[in-house]
Amino acid sequence: MTVKTILISGANGYIGLHMATLLESLNYRVLKATRDSHGDLLMDFTDPDKIAEMKYSDIDVMIHLVSPSENMHSESNHEAIIDNTAKVRAALTFCENNKISSFIYVSSFHVFGVSPGELTEDSPPMPINNYGLAHYEAEQTVIRFNGTNGVRTWIVRPSNVFGVPKDLAKFKRWNLIPFAFCEEAVNNHKIILRTSGKQLRNFVGVTDLCRRIAWIIREKPSYEILHAYGEETMSVLNYAYLVQKVSQERFNMPVQIIHPEVEEKVVHFQFTSSNDCPELYPTESLEIFVYEMLGELLKRSSERKY
Repeated sequence: MTVKTILISGANGYIGLHMATLLESLNYRVLKATRDSHGDLLMDFTDPDKIAEMKYSDIDVMIHLVSPSENMHSESNHEAIIDNTAKVRAALTFCENNKISSFIYVSSFHVFGVSPGELTEDSPPMPINNYGLAHYEAEQTVIRFNGTNGVRTWIVRPSNVFGVPKDLAKFKRWNLIPFAFCEEAVNNHKIILRTSGKQLRNFVGVTDLCRRIAWIIREKPSYEILHAYGEETMSVLNYAYLVQKVSQERFNMPVQIIHPEVEEKVVHFQFTSSNDCPELYPTESLEIFVYEMLGELLKRSSERKY
């Protein structure tokens, strides 16, 4: 069998590093596209037109992981919506021009906003902020492009992703809850919530997410959208309590949790998939991640003292 060549844009990011490791372990040839000199291809998506015009041969699949962080999508930053869509459109045009037959866009469950009930691939998106809207508009671009000019497209929507980063020194997403609470616990021995923490979150392991993407590459399913969900849905406050519990029980490190006592409406939802595939059932444990993440952070803290 001919080894497939897979291009990952945003390959030096959190998910990108995990994705490349998994695909290489499956004997794919992986090309890492970055906007600096640390990849195989230089692809700077701040210039979408240049991306669209690039020429490169012998690529079978492109996985698009370039996405601005949530703090770049503030309520007033409408340009971010256009910017994200332009980058995705440029990536699709790059695939078309270079005869890349498969394109996978990693979106976000934030396209559902605060929708209640069971949320599957068939549920209508209802974004409530620019971050969710930016992903939704990009999804529409991907859907409209599907099947045209020899390019098939898929969309993967992960929930809140967890997993120890491949390189802590280069990791930049410390504002995300799974990582932020662990870092606060180690650095400050306290976790401070700005809200009541009653909001629910679904958490998916990064390896489970990457396995879903690899499955799409192998199986090429007929449906265009696949959810990457985890077994555990809990409140933000309960996740803080989990970090507190692991800190105390496994590292003898007491952690204080501070949160305002306010009444807050809780939207109950179940983020799941209508595509029942036992091979893709989630396997990763949030508690094991917290233990491993705290261990790595404590190790880093200890090394900095010397």
